[in-house]
Amino acid sequence: MNFADIQQTWGSPSNRPSPAQIETEKMKFIADLNRRRRGNVLFLGLVFALLAFMTGKVVLHLVSPAPGLATVDLTQEWGIIPFFALPWIGWIAMLRLHRRHRRQHANYQGSINASVAALLDENRSERVRYKVIGALLIVSALLLPLIVFQLRAVGKAGNEILFPAFVLWPGYVVVVLLWASSHYRRKLLPRKSELEALLQQYRSG
Repeated sequence: MNFADIQQTWGSPSNRPSPAQIETEKMKFIADLNRRRRGNVLFLGLVFALLAFMTGKVVLHLVSPAPGLATVDLTQEWGIIPFFALPWIGWIAMLRLHRRHRRQHANYQGSINASVAALLDENRSERVRYKVIGALLIVSALLLPLIVFQLRAVGKAGNEILFPAFVLWPGYVVVVLLWASSHYRRKLLPRKSELEALLQQYRSG
């Protein structure tokens, strides 16, 4: 939704849009928020399915390793526990953000004021999600040396693990963080300012 288009309503003579204009703008805000909520639910569902599948395979291997595959000794390879827990921590944090947002803005369809406030809070939740994902990626990169050391100590890896662990993964983390930082500054922060200005303009009007 283009902020300039929204502003046209509030730039009308005497800043008194007609009831029809108000209803039209309200429906735009509601449609925008509904679309964002559906996207977030889809994202959470897809991530949960992937995490559940991966975690199930890991647990199955720990309980009953397939023939020909090395077993995992958690007394010596415990570093994989926090590493595999990181995605779950992120997913739970994002789920809590989503539920908190839905709970605090259950009546967002009642007015433009409520729908814009809900959009502003959704923007805040999205900015928090970016920070959580960034922090988890950094922690994962910091955990890799421990995992590499443990794998090499038990003879499950040699020098071939050094390049992906210390070059490829950190490089991937840096690229993702740079992209996320750019999107945060160029998209999320300007949208936050626009929604705050629109909400203030509506309330003062």
